[in-house]
Amino acid sequence: MKIFEAYSIPDKPNRWFDTWEEILAYLDGGGHSLAAWPATVGGKPRMDRITFDTNTQRKIGAKGRAALLSPATIKVRRNNEQNGCLASASIGYWTEKGARQRSIYPVEFLDEIDWKQFRSIAGNIERLVAKSAPAKMRSYSVMPDAFTRYSNGEIMLWNWGEPCAYPSPLIVQNGERVGVLAP
Repeated sequence: MKIFEAYSIPDKPNRWFDTWEEILAYLDGGGHSLAAWPATVGGKPRMDRITFDTNTQRKIGAKGRAALLSPATIKVRRNNEQNGCLASASIGYWTEKGARQRSIYPVEFLDEIDWKQFRSIAGNIERLVAKSAPAKMRSYSVMPDAFTRYSNGEIMLWNWGEPCAYPSPLIVQNGERVGVLAP
């Protein structure tokens, strides 16, 4: 599995990560566009250059950025921090049917991918995330470190518009609600 920055920092090349330490440093530094590519499935990511409009160039002092694109990637979507709370993150990926119906990728590119193997790998990752989460907030898995920090009162979770402190009826742990629902 190759892990990389899907969208580069302006005027810099996309970064590829070899170690978990590099990934953690990237995320701790505010990085938010991770993607994973299981190289054995084909569909090697291709570079697309994005040129900023004149106003954006003037505002941020950069001409553009690079994007590495492939329908055979598993994207990590981070909502980062919202009003001091830990916000949701999710993974997303194309299915063969969806990619053939709605994607921007040429048919020849889609034909390079072993879709059965890709679906298996992506499904295994989803199951691993779900099994390792000790709790959920609505449909979102709360991972072990975040849940420990949350239940100890060190952090709050972002509930799409409002902070969620512990305990909360929005949190389900071992099939049971952690807080009491208001009458």
